Amino acid sequence: MLRPSYPLPAAPAAVVVIVLGLFTGLTATGMPVEIAATTVSLGGLLGIELVRRLVQALPLRRSR
Repeated sequence: MLRPSYPLPAAPAAVVVIVLGLFTGLTATGMPVEIAATTVSLGGLLGIELVRRLVQALPLRRSR
């Protein structure tokens, strides 16, 4: 198996950057820290559920 000659960005690191950016933006606009944390965490949970349901609903295409 060939590996690319350039390093690929890690997906978990990108998620951390996005979550911290959203959290910082919400708190910078005056939202209390507790509400910002709740909003970001509930948004993440809803996003995960949405992706899981979409993956289940879409037919799998397998090329052989």
